[in-house]
Amino acid sequence: MKKLLILAIILRLLLAVFYFHPDIKTYNFQASFLKKGVFNIYSYLIDNKKTLTLKEEFVYSPLTYFVLGGYQAIVSPILGNRFDTWLANAESNSVVRDQNVFKYLLILKFPYLILDVAIAFLVMQFFDDKKNKEKAFTLWLFNPFTPILIYVFSNVDIFAVALTLAAFLFVKKQKLFVASLLIGLASGFKLYPLLFVPFLFTAGRTLKEKIFLGLTPIAVFGLITLPFFSPAFVQSALVSGLSTRVFNPSFNIGLNGTIIVSLLAISVLFFYGAFINKGQSLLNLWVGVFLLIFSFAYFHVAWLLWLAPFVVILIVKRPALSWLFLILTILAFAIPVLYEDRFMTVGLLRVYSTLYDQLPTPFSLLENFYDPYNLQGILHSILAGGSIVLLYKLLNKENT
Repeated sequence: MKKLLILAIILRLLLAVFYFHPDIKTYNFQASFLKKGVFNIYSYLIDNKKTLTLKEEFVYSPLTYFVLGGYQAIVSPILGNRFDTWLANAESNSVVRDQNVFKYLLILKFPYLILDVAIAFLVMQFFDDKKNKEKAFTLWLFNPFTPILIYVFSNVDIFAVALTLAAFLFVKKQKLFVASLLIGLASGFKLYPLLFVPFLFTAGRTLKEKIFLGLTPIAVFGLITLPFFSPAFVQSALVSGLSTRVFNPSFNIGLNGTIIVSLLAISVLFFYGAFINKGQSLLNLWVGVFLLIFSFAYFHVAWLLWLAPFVVILIVKRPALSWLFLILTILAFAIPVLYEDRFMTVGLLRVYSTLYDQLPTPFSLLENFYDPYNLQGILHSILAGGSIVLLYKLLNKENT
């Protein structure tokens, strides 16, 4: 296992160094203001938008800002004097102009490597026998999907993912209060763990415990965000387009009324776990939430990481479902590749040369003979159908 771990680390370092997604530059530019004494990044970015070179708002929860900014302050001597200039340069060819770009990418992604390896050891703890531990460890490290999500797309969501996974480990150990604290802490990095709050409520044995478990994550999130709560914070982190995309799909029921599909799906799972199958695994319900969200939302590729370690656990627990998991994973990756976004494909290579800007994207190639949006719809429909079947299998053959 030591040899496997070393090989996995080498492969990850290569991906980290040689692929560039612009998100890593954006959120590190924003986090760099912590070194300059900026405490409330949300208000600062909106108040100074006209003078900033990168004008995006900070869409993450406060702990992401402080962890990334604090890490930058620690490694500043290694990054060098030109790093902040590189971050602030909004020109399209700024990535290839600085010869230190590969060093920047390696150092900025290094915390992801630490958490990635930690997740490999965490997934082992969901099993008691050595064989399954090794299967989970190996599957996490050597599946082809998670390294791409983490290192190619520079997925900062890994902070919340690691904490959420740790929370479920405490759920397994029946330490629900610790799990609820970790869910609240994870939401301090990214909002999505709060979707689990209703299911923590169902896990309580008494009404008092149910209320306590349900309110604890919200209270922790409230304490983390209270110093920043303002119109700027609400606009940037709570109701931004990316944060609310989960709740966008809806259908009209007349008189301007709508049903929000994702909330409908979560409600069905909540009432199922609360009133029909009270012994249902919380892990299955958690996976079910995202199977349904990804089925009925225009999801961001980074969101797939939210589900990844739990999929590894379930594949080891339920090997009969491995092929269904694999098919759905391939579909879930294929859909974002067809988005009208260069940085889903060829744009990831422009760290070497701006000549990659001349390459056509899969979207533009497909446009010559078929409607890419129509193909996305076809793939998404198949993904939805398969996800519903997978959820049925998970909920009706409980052995976890």
